[in-house]
Amino acid sequence: MTGTQHVSRRDVLRLGLAAAAAAAGVPLLGACGGGSGGSAAAPSAAGGASAAGGGKLVIGAFEDGALTPFKQTILPMFEQATGTQVEFLTEPYDSFFAKAFQDGQSKAGQYDIYIMDDPWIPQYAAAGILEDLGAHGITADADYAPAFAELGYWPPRQGPRVKGFENDQPALIALPTIGDLQTLTYRNDVFPAAPATWDDLVSTGKAGVAAGTVKYGFVFRGVKGNPIVTSFYPVFLSFGGQMFDDKWNPTFNSAEGKAAADFFVGTLKSIAPPGVAEFDSDQEGAAILGGDAAAIIQYSGNAIKSDDPSASKEVGKLDFGVVPKQVSALAQIGIFIHGVSTSAPNKDNAIAFMKWYGSTDTQVALARAGDLPVKIPAFSDPEAVKAHRLLPTALAQLQSGAQARPRTPDWSKVESLLGTELNNALVAGSGGGAAMDSAAGQVQDYLTAQGYYA
Repeated sequence: MTGTQHVSRRDVLRLGLAAAAAAAGVPLLGACGGGSGGSAAAPSAAGGASAAGGGKLVIGAFEDGALTPFKQTILPMFEQATGTQVEFLTEPYDSFFAKAFQDGQSKAGQYDIYIMDDPWIPQYAAAGILEDLGAHGITADADYAPAFAELGYWPPRQGPRVKGFENDQPALIALPTIGDLQTLTYRNDVFPAAPATWDDLVSTGKAGVAAGTVKYGFVFRGVKGNPIVTSFYPVFLSFGGQMFDDKWNPTFNSAEGKAAADFFVGTLKSIAPPGVAEFDSDQEGAAILGGDAAAIIQYSGNAIKSDDPSASKEVGKLDFGVVPKQVSALAQIGIFIHGVSTSAPNKDNAIAFMKWYGSTDTQVALARAGDLPVKIPAFSDPEAVKAHRLLPTALAQLQSGAQARPRTPDWSKVESLLGTELNNALVAGSGGGAAMDSAAGQVQDYLTAQGYYA
């Protein structure tokens, strides 16, 4: 779009949805808004679901390297199986966010299927531009990773709901496209096995520093806003913290939340690199891939760089594990997700694709091609696991627990307020609990002004 700044999916994970929307020139909605399974056999061109034959299908998506296997392997399989010609249109993240949303609102019918980032769902679904998949006989069957599948329902089946949707029946309006979640990456010459608890990580990480094997026991992102909140999230969840109650009252400043914050800005900072309060993805990645840090929690796209000689100096020394436990071992998820436009010009073919893509055969093919699948059986396919050793750990993390960010268009503002206070405490090296109290008050005031409690 003319006069706008291009923003990537990584930027949204760093800046938050509201900042990306502003850069794209698209206002976020306010808070007040009115697959079939298959066998685990080797993938066939037809997959495990029937599909309509012939015609055309237009899929729109934002530019991202994770979609390369989808484009190069999966779409040709669908064309071969059905005779349907697929047009795959991509644009920079911000441009597609705006263009697809405008297409849905204006009912222009440029796309049949939108591939979205999961934080877009509250805005897209609330605007009514995504087809009710249940009306077409599509279900999120039990083979889907539950944490991924839940993101396709609007309003959410669990947790608080934004104004105007409190009493609505949840409908399935999207299905997971490509999985992604946080896991632990650790040095196997420091840790004999993945540290099971935070105490294990800290003590063994310190021992690795004392032995001269590494410079730092742990590394994370400390920049205020989204980066620090993303790094803090698995610590917070593992201590038993919850962001909100069912009425959107902040609860992240509970005793559990305060304990997590104190541990994060104090203990974890003490074993992290100097200046960690200014670290973002590039700096934390350099620390683990360059051999300085003993451990990190990161998303899949960064974790798989561990085995890439062009990116990592420590190939063979980095292994994967479930995030450490305090009272539980929970990670954050953030996935690609796709839905059918209500104004899709080739709706029958779009529905056929949704069913076909959700087959286990297709998901196994996706895993073998190098992406994280969204259905459980595909995580254990021997050929996929042999080529992509993160898969068993990702499955173990899903089974241990993984949660998405709260389902509201205002999450990025909440994240900004919380992340600023956490960063201040991290700089000081203390006061995590007080930071949570301060942020909770600011979040309550902001959500009050947005009409959450009216």
